[in-house]
Amino acid sequence: MAYKDSVQRTAARTQTKITGTVTCKTGASNGIVTDLSAEGICFQLYFDINARTGQEVTIRSEELGFLTGMVRWYRGDKIGIKLNLSSNTAAQISSYYKFFK
Repeated sequence: MAYKDSVQRTAARTQTKITGTVTCKTGASNGIVTDLSAEGICFQLYFDINARTGQEVTIRSEELGFLTGMVRWYRGDKIGIKLNLSSNTAAQISSYYKFFK
């Protein structure tokens, strides 16, 4: 069984192509949110910003607004971000599904 098939996710993911910018203490890069859930995102970077596990990040996009989170993993040009869960974050993600999806 492949690793990807054995991972239990707590929230359903949606494939997206949302453009935005991610910023951390080591830099900033434009890129694409390739998947989105109520708890996190996968962000494909255009430029390496040396993001490391545990770093705080901010995400800005027209569709999602301003979100904050923490880097959970990084592989090549992609980083996984666990969003800081709040009522504001939930409202922004809900708004994306309502108006942009």
